[in-house]
Amino acid sequence: MSVKLGHYKVGDRIFEDKLDAILHAGLDKKDVEWYFNNDVFDKIDWTVEPDLGLDEFYKIRAQQIRDEYDYVIVLCSGGGDSTNVAYSFLRNNIKVDEIIASAPISGLNRYKATNQDISAGNTMSETMLAQLPLMGQIHSEFPDVKITINDYFDSLLNYSTDNWIFRSGEWIHPTSASRYDLEKQTHIKDLAEAGKKIAIVYGIDKPLLFYDVGDQLGIIISDLAVNVQRPPFQNKYSNVENVLFYYSPDLPLLQVKQAHTLAKWIHMPDAQNSFARSKLLDKRNPPKTFIEFRVNHSTYERAIIPCLYPSTHRKVFQGHKPTRMFLGEHDDWFYSLYYQTDVYQLIESDFRNFIKAIDPKYLNYPRTGFKTHQLIYHIGPISKFKPISFDTKI
Repeated sequence: MSVKLGHYKVGDRIFEDKLDAILHAGLDKKDVEWYFNNDVFDKIDWTVEPDLGLDEFYKIRAQQIRDEYDYVIVLCSGGGDSTNVAYSFLRNNIKVDEIIASAPISGLNRYKATNQDISAGNTMSETMLAQLPLMGQIHSEFPDVKITINDYFDSLLNYSTDNWIFRSGEWIHPTSASRYDLEKQTHIKDLAEAGKKIAIVYGIDKPLLFYDVGDQLGIIISDLAVNVQRPPFQNKYSNVENVLFYYSPDLPLLQVKQAHTLAKWIHMPDAQNSFARSKLLDKRNPPKTFIEFRVNHSTYERAIIPCLYPSTHRKVFQGHKPTRMFLGEHDDWFYSLYYQTDVYQLIESDFRNFIKAIDPKYLNYPRTGFKTHQLIYHIGPISKFKPISFDTKI
């Protein structure tokens, strides 16, 4: 078990995976508790902004990972978070051994990418218009870095009953288990079996700021944001570790710096900033539905990229985030192109049985995902982050 990735607790039992914890808790309808480096994050004074700049923190974090592991892999989706991770290594001359872009290439023969549709259902266009072009750009700039396109379509087609659900983590949808399955990358397995310590680096996720009662500004760390699929191979290797770049007890002040930088930026009166601010979660006037929250949050995440990644952000096509954690819209390409396949029927049947077995106590409303667990920290009163000349009512 990777201590840094957190764990769940039901009574006296500890679970690495959320679904395992929920299934056990459901036997007696017990509560599920979540622990995520509380011993580190709880001791930080979140109200004090660190002096170092964001790019310096990113450089430090990349070097930390490089120093700890023999072989460093960065998973890259082409979005702002993972792009920043990759360049935090590359542009600082910190060696990254391999960059992996996972995409169902062999299943997209009939898929037509378009930049005219930014709905979550068109997320696969990000692969064609952002992810793969980024791989080409990195190869051009850094030809010595190994670039791997992990075509996971075969893995998806060969799901076995229920196994795919237990490998999906927080996001139970068709591609979840296969996207992070590196079984085909035998060179990595060879390194693992040779005893090399391997890091699989995830660029998740952006800080979730919110307005709290009492006109306080806070940050939420949720399990929905930091949970990753594990393990990447059918056989577990203790020397292969999933590593979070942004949410780490090894550099907790990175989160504090992001929160303060974003809080000041989002309160600037410019149009882009005020638009992002309008989508900020406000617990004084909370969204009426979970779907409304997800829609607003997706827009907020896209809007804040230039603030969080000042040196690496680029304008690329990006769709909205899905509103559902279960059978999310971002797999619409699969639902529409492969609804007549055996694996589609298997997924549909498995999920129908799965959802019946989960007590509603552990699901959000309207049962589109698990209830989230959160750590909440306040960074100061709203007035602290508004410019002196900025008197617009928040």
